[in-house]
Parts: sequence; structure tokens; C-alpha cells
Amino acid sequence: MQKGESVISVALGLVMLFTVLGIQRRWHPSNLTALTSWTQDLILNSTDRQGPVPDIKGYERVRAYSLGGYQAALYRVISSPLDFAPAQFVIYDRANQPVFKLDVLESAKTPWTALYNFRGQGGLSTPGSRSRPVYQRDLTGDGQSDIVIGQYSGGDHCCTTITAVALGQDSVRTLGRVEGLRGYPFEGLEFKKLDKDPDWKIIAHRKYTTACGPSEGDPDVPAVYAYSNGAFADRTPSQAEYLEGVLHEDLGRWAADKIRSLQLLETVALDYALLGRREESERFLSTNLTPFLPEMKVQGVDPKACVASLESLAEGVAGSVTRGAPGGAR
Repeated sequence: MQKGESVISVALGLVMLFTVLGIQRRWHPSNLTALTSWTQDLILNSTDRQGPVPDIKGYERVRAYSLGGYQAALYRVISSPLDFAPAQFVIYDRANQPVFKLDVLESAKTPWTALYNFRGQGGLSTPGSRSRPVYQRDLTGDGQSDIVIGQYSGGDHCCTTITAVALGQDSVRTLGRVEGLRGYPFEGLEFKKLDKDPDWKIIAHRKYTTACGPSEGDPDVPAVYAYSNGAFADRTPSQAEYLEGVLHEDLGRWAADKIRSLQLLETVALDYALLGRREESERFLSTNLTPFLPEMKVQGVDPKACVASLESLAEGVAGSVTRGAPGGAR
């Protein structure tokens, strides 16, 4: 009998035994459901195992992931005098041979690099949660699993790059990258199906720097990445219906907020610009800026510089819609 068959036999024997005991002792149905789920996990995980992931000389293994027929691990240089250290994220095939490697930078304490958990909150596992993380999803509609890796740049650059990777039956390949997400993985990242399209879209919410105040109040500008011709690419110009929905939602917040924020004002102005509605963008900004002038004065912000920076940014995002986004995920 093969090892996998032995594991399945033992697991099935255990579930039959506990089911009989559960009926005799009148266990609640939810307990029996949990038992069934545990057995499925045991069978699937045991038959997919190909032994522990290899060690890499000079590196410590920080995290390890089971990904069906593949395994992955995050390694960090063992000793570093800095608060961060060089690291590698490696994917292994069934024979434990490396088939994908990503050079990253890691905190010397808490790891930054992570896989997106599609069952988690904001892509991250909730502390104390008993739900099993889901790292794989068919993002392209080809019937195969894909994963999303988030890597933080560290230092003053402050930003995250995500890399979508396809785990094929016989090969692993990069589907695209999205750069410039402020903060740690996976802040500002969403996965959605738009316009009844069966394929998933990657929504990247980027913060853009303006001269209107502190960086924590920078406006939010969304970009939509769609799968096309074998890769995820920026398709924001073709997503007018989604962008209209974003504008409608932000205008609703503006109408409902008792204390309106300068950040929301900037965001709505850029929502209009992203749709190519520059006149409405400028009118919304000029009409609603006056109440924020005292706040800007306290912060030492020049209102003219603020308006000029927003108009320049609005021209840039409007131009990207008019010209079309550059090809390929950046």
C-alpha cells in the first residue's frame, strides 16, 4: 500500500470511529461537520506533502507554505547588523527543486513578505482565527491556481510590490507585478469581479503626494489591472463603469460626512479627473476648498501650491485615461 493510500485509510477509519461515538453520545451536528472538515484537510495535506522544504546555507527559514503540488518558503540571512536583511522567497516543485525565486528585503524581526490570504482580512490572516488560510485562487480563468506575493521595500521608500504567480501543472510563471502600493502588504489591494466579468481584477489603491498637507492625508487614486494576453496589465481606461461607481460612492461619503476632510475633497476631485471630467474636477475643488483654508494655514500649507499640485496630478491621471495605460503590469 502506498504512503498516501495508508494516510487516507487511517483518516477514514478515524472519522468512522468518531462518527459512531458521536451518534452514541449525541454530539451536536456542528461537531460532526468540523470533524469532516478536519479529515478532508488531513487527506489533502498529507497526500500533497513532499517532505520539508530545503535549507539554504547562510539563511534561516522564516515561513513555509504548502501550495498543493508545490511548496514555498521565505528565507532570511541569519546575521545582519541592520534592522533589515536580504532574503529570498522560493517556490519548490514536487521534487523539492526550486522553480521560482524572488529576492526581497526582510525585517530582522517581523517578516514583511507574505502570501495573500484570500480568506483573511485585507489579505492577511486574522490573529487567533481558526479558519484555514487560502493562498491559491484561479485569477485568470484557466482552471489553475495562482498566488499573490507581497514584498515591502523597507527604508524610506515605504512601498509594496505585489507579484502574481501562476502555479501550472508543469511550470511556474509570473503573471505580472503591481508597484507603488503605500504601506505594508497588502494595504490598498483588492480583488474584484467587475461588470459581470468572470475573471478577477486587481484593484490597486495608490496614495499620491500633494502639497496640501501631511502624507497621511494624501488622496486615493484607484487603478484596475486585468488579465489579458498572458499577463495582468493596467486597464483602468477601459473600466469607466467601475470608476463611475467609485465617484458615486465618494460623493455619497462627501454628502453624508458631517466633518468633511481635505483628503476626501482631493480624492473626489481626482475621481472626476480620472474619468476625463476636468472641468467638474476643478469646479468641485474651487467650490469646496474655502472651509479648509484655516486648517491649511495652521499647517503652513500654501493654498495656491496645494491647488497647483492637485491640478498637475489631475492632468496626469486624466492624460493616462485619454492616452491609455502603458502595456504590462508595472
